[in-house]
Amino acid sequence: MNLTKRVSVLTATTALLLGAVGAGSASAADVSTRAVHRGSAGCINWSWGDGTISWTVYASNTCGTSRGLAFRSTGGAIACIWMGARSQEHHTYPAKPDSDSFTNVAQCPVGTGD
Repeated sequence: MNLTKRVSVLTATTALLLGAVGAGSASAADVSTRAVHRGSAGCINWSWGDGTISWTVYASNTCGTSRGLAFRSTGGAIACIWMGARSQEHHTYPAKPDSDSFTNVAQCPVGTGD
């Protein structure tokens, strides 16, 4: 493909993408306030995004053994996601997680859901 044709294809693709982005229903202010929070503790990695009515926490265990990811919600409830060795899980919660409370645990606390 010659250079002129590549440039025209790139221009057309860019125009389509910009049109698709502009067609979304969320305003720039809405999108900028929806942050993705990430962290790690030892061999456990996690992320969660700001939700409006629920929050999904994604967790990945890169350890060679089963581990848990325990955390508190902003309302004070304790939750725990249990994962087998080298596995991933995700769970949805009705309350926002507290970013400073995530810990890698060998056993989930009793009554935390997992």
